[in-house]
Amino acid sequence: MIKTIAFAIICLLIFGRCAQQVSPTGGKKDSIAPVLVESNPLNKTLNFKGRKVELFFDEYVVVDNINQKLVITPEADNPYSYKQNGMSVLLTFKNQFKDSTTFTLNFGDAIKDFAEKNPAKNLKLVFSTGNTLDSGRVYGTVKDIRTNKPILDALVGLYNVSDTLNIAKQKPYYFSRTDSSGVFSIENIQTREYKLIAIDDKNRNMLYNAKDERMGFLGKSIAAGIDSVSYHLNMYLSDNTPLKIQRTQPRVNNYGVVFSKAVEQVNVTFMNKDTLPYLLEPGGTLKFFNVQPHPDTTLVKLAAMDSLGKVTDFEQKIAFQAPRGKDRQRDPLTITTLPEANKPVTNPFTYKIILSKPIQFVDEQKIALITDSLTHEPLNAFKWNWNKNHNIITVEAKSFAKDTIKWDIPKGSIISVEGDTLAKTLLRHPVLKEEDYGLIRGRVTNADTATRFIIELVDEQYKVVQTLYNSPYTFIHIPQGKYYLRLTIDRNRNKRWDTGLMDEDLQPEPVFYMPDKILLKANFELNDINITIPEEK
Repeated sequence: MIKTIAFAIICLLIFGRCAQQVSPTGGKKDSIAPVLVESNPLNKTLNFKGRKVELFFDEYVVVDNINQKLVITPEADNPYSYKQNGMSVLLTFKNQFKDSTTFTLNFGDAIKDFAEKNPAKNLKLVFSTGNTLDSGRVYGTVKDIRTNKPILDALVGLYNVSDTLNIAKQKPYYFSRTDSSGVFSIENIQTREYKLIAIDDKNRNMLYNAKDERMGFLGKSIAAGIDSVSYHLNMYLSDNTPLKIQRTQPRVNNYGVVFSKAVEQVNVTFMNKDTLPYLLEPGGTLKFFNVQPHPDTTLVKLAAMDSLGKVTDFEQKIAFQAPRGKDRQRDPLTITTLPEANKPVTNPFTYKIILSKPIQFVDEQKIALITDSLTHEPLNAFKWNWNKNHNIITVEAKSFAKDTIKWDIPKGSIISVEGDTLAKTLLRHPVLKEEDYGLIRGRVTNADTATRFIIELVDEQYKVVQTLYNSPYTFIHIPQGKYYLRLTIDRNRNKRWDTGLMDEDLQPEPVFYMPDKILLKANFELNDINITIPEEK
């Protein structure tokens, strides 16, 4: 008997191990999205008075970031909580919905299947708290005006028409978000007049932040009906916030004036006989340099122009910090050039030496252009000049070099207003070989003789390669590559693109692209690359 029991135990141990369960492998991956089989209320329900909405699916589901992804129009301002119940999702709202209104709940991809996280497609629920459903629709596309590319996830809103509309403080009444093709559609809306506006809404608060968000608007209000036309909106940056002096940076060596947004130029007027060297840095800080002797406080008037071309006047006292140590610590003197380092130059060529501080002394004899081992031409052999702030040297030069030119700048040959100098610097540039570059020429068609325009050749990253202002045009010395041709209607003839201002009902200057990308090969000429100004509708 004992032997029989022992034998049975051994068999159980052996076969028990053999029967150990493991996770199944292989099998077909679930690629089918969950399907909505029922809802409470039913889609397109009338006279809905409840505070709970429940969705039932054909499989187990999970909720993913529903607070960000669920779009309710019109904007309900009605907080809710949610609960997952296996194959259903229950939303419980704090308040009843506004009476006699059609609401649309668009879930986006907020609800997914449990296994593979496939999102439910086109998941939307419409109901009315009155006895009819609104049937108006507004749809269209949104693009960036400077790149002509569609904008994903832009907020497109319908606002109540009002003389006091302020999209920085007022949310849209109805809204939608664009897909990857820049397409939007706002449905089940009341058929009346609205203002149609698109904003980036990066922080998803449904309010416009002019400092870093693009926007676009239609000048006229639209009548949203059942058979609405397709609308197209161009978006652009338009920081119309008032320009202010955000802060000052008093130091021993210099005094910085930091503006609240980017400025393009500043005119400085000194209110007494004293003057100080100054320059506007690329980041937008206006910097004054401490050059002795000068009074303890210098009063200046500033006329600063922002990116919209608006000029704002300021009065500012410049007062440097008192030195505390033996030596004043300086920011380093740095140099950049145009063309950039190692970029090719033509022959003849225009060259810019850009310094980070105003300069008090340049040795024209020691700075030299080297074309070969025997030919060293001093700076004063060429025509050159300073800019207004004495930090940019522009040189008109010609070289007989076959392969490379070099600018030799010895230590001590350039001295800033702070008394420091550059280390010995050698700037190299290859000489452009015509056979390595191409040419593009064409004309602007369908243009009135009074029309002024800007023609730009831009690369695939929309960086401007060359700019011209006349037709016919010829872009020369273009590296092999792919390009776009962009045309801007220069309405105010200032040779720059000007953005729009909704507060003044001013649209941005129109921008058009040639439909096809341009492919240019080395040593090739492309002729009759024409761009047409579309006829106004």
